[in-house]
Amino acid sequence: MENTYKHILVPLDGSQLAEVALKDALILSELSSAEMTLLRIVEPMENVIKLDEHHAIFIDEQWKIYKKQAFEYIDSIRKQLDPEPVKVNCVVEMGHAAETIIEYAQKHSVDIIVMATHGRSGLKQWVYGSVAGKVLRGAHHPVLLVRSYEEKKARELTPRNS
Repeated sequence: MENTYKHILVPLDGSQLAEVALKDALILSELSSAEMTLLRIVEPMENVIKLDEHHAIFIDEQWKIYKKQAFEYIDSIRKQLDPEPVKVNCVVEMGHAAETIIEYAQKHSVDIIVMATHGRSGLKQWVYGSVAGKVLRGAHHPVLLVRSYEEKKARELTPRNS
């Protein structure tokens, strides 16, 4: 196969549902010998977080804490990848999820974005919006959406042995 993809972006939100996209990203990475970037986005902190009258955690301190936790998460995912793709980058960015994914892809020569959808529909979709939908509509890159299901739904979709 021709090296169609050289850089695959996999946004992860910390949920097992989002991690479903890793399987497809790994397959693409293996077929194309592509480097893969695992991206974890931390939502912006709007205010100073006060603990009590005498102590406060300021935004920059909070960012360091969240960034460390987010990096530890994606690094643990990277270590679980088997077989590991050619090269795996672990990146943590601050911003609103969809916009940050699109911006990162534009700035870093990404060839394809592989991400999971959470399978929301109806009112939940309308209320919460869809990061995947926003990325699909806003990205200038190919986007592979992998449908993920909650555990209960996944069991219902698995054929039972009689």
